[in-house]
Amino acid sequence: MGLTFMKGLAGMKGLAGLAPMAVAAVLALAPAAHAEPKAGGTLTSFTSGFRSLNPAVQSGSATGMPGSQIFAGLIQVGADYTIEPYLATSWSVADDQLSVTFTLVEGAAFHDGQPITSEDVKFSLETTKANHPFGKAMFGHVAAVETPDAATVVFKLDQPVPGLLLSLQPLLMPILPKHVYGDGQELKQHPRNMENVVGSGPFKVEENNPAERLVLVKNENFFVKDRPYLDRIVFPVVKDPLTRVLMLEKGEIDLAPFSGVRPTDAKRLEAARGVNITTDGYGAIGYIHYLELNLRNKPFSDPKVRHALALAIDTDFLAKVIFGGRTVPGTGPLHTGNPFYSPDVPGFARDMEKAGAMLDEAGYPVGADGTRFSFTLDVPSWAIQAHVPMAEYIQATLKKLNIGVELRRAPDFGTWVKRIAAFDYEATMNGSFNYPDPTIGVHRHFACDNIRNVIWANTQGYCDPAMDEMLAAAAVETDIEARKAVYAKIQRKAVEDLVFIYMPQDFTATVYSDRVGNLPSTPFGALAPWYDVYLND
Repeated sequence: MGLTFMKGLAGMKGLAGLAPMAVAAVLALAPAAHAEPKAGGTLTSFTSGFRSLNPAVQSGSATGMPGSQIFAGLIQVGADYTIEPYLATSWSVADDQLSVTFTLVEGAAFHDGQPITSEDVKFSLETTKANHPFGKAMFGHVAAVETPDAATVVFKLDQPVPGLLLSLQPLLMPILPKHVYGDGQELKQHPRNMENVVGSGPFKVEENNPAERLVLVKNENFFVKDRPYLDRIVFPVVKDPLTRVLMLEKGEIDLAPFSGVRPTDAKRLEAARGVNITTDGYGAIGYIHYLELNLRNKPFSDPKVRHALALAIDTDFLAKVIFGGRTVPGTGPLHTGNPFYSPDVPGFARDMEKAGAMLDEAGYPVGADGTRFSFTLDVPSWAIQAHVPMAEYIQATLKKLNIGVELRRAPDFGTWVKRIAAFDYEATMNGSFNYPDPTIGVHRHFACDNIRNVIWANTQGYCDPAMDEMLAAAAVETDIEARKAVYAKIQRKAVEDLVFIYMPQDFTATVYSDRVGNLPSTPFGALAPWYDVYLND
């Protein structure tokens, strides 16, 4: 049983459309399956590598996909953004929308047998708020957490938070064992993020060799009756996209969310026997790409320079050629599938002559050496199927404007993160998830107080009090149409200010074999728990 968030978007008011009421559910009545699920078996997926298994301190799919199997959350987001029970069997919202009371499922325990209590929920929220890249954006208005008894937890808010419930599923706020992580050690570097990990979700860590593979096994004491179906999930480390394609063709990978396949590979895989490809299951993700410029330093501190680059980069061409027409150009900070998306933003039709004139006007004429200026463009080690060709295109097209671009490919994720989070870069290809409520995935890039040495925070250094004022207003507006209007203004200002130069939206696809049943297809897709997934014979 649950409440439909999209219905809330259409006309209801309050916390994700919730009127003050109690929502009850009986978890023993397991979710309906699609067709005769079978218990048992080992499912092989893949990972391109991860630095942590704890989603409370590390965002992104590399951590989130296994993390959502290891850790449970208070709620789940079902089809059509329905808010559904998980560790919380029910919740109620106060009339003034300034508190939410959750009741926890009876008998739930962590993987080490310790009971899950309200103190663990309080600890998890405080940990996420303090350590997650957008913890403050999600939970900054949770002023206090009360624990009147072991099965009841109350969030006290200093103002209404429309997106609160959407932030409580395991990807964004995993329930952590306080008796493990509350030992005073620094949470981001805590050894138990990678070793002897103890969670609360449907699968336990059996083996974690970051260089080779991660193996999860069924949690026999999971609190959802008769789940999970699978006995084991194996995540071999497969960083090379072409190797991944070959393994999928050979049936060596059963399920590959965030597969990283290129459009040309997708066409090839669609023709392979027993292999399927879908873009379902990413509705809540809203994966966008952008060129991030370090706004602290010249020449990119000058809006005219950024405008000139935007006029030179042909995103229509990129969408058609690099992405094979399987995606569309990004127009602003919100994905076109986001409920708050607005197309009412300035466009940048390609105009090289005007771009050159703007650079002249900005004080960057072509010099005696034949260049206006040069810069280093960092290329991440992740999503290389998109970042590498886009970076090479930018290098080639800016050369026509007499701008030198040196590509610097990161050897690994950690190297790239270290550079960007330390603001030690000039420009980088980048991308991030919107998530369904903009407070979760969008505010982090624009808020002045989120200029932090944290990846996917406001690393580019943008700050405008007018933007902050609009973000604050949108975060608490409970009337859906009024909120959409505020976000339309935010999108327009972000594009006018050229905080980023938006690239085509990602072509994100899941590749899976005929063996896989109950494919994760809710809005959070493979970043949600896989306890309903099963294998056919």
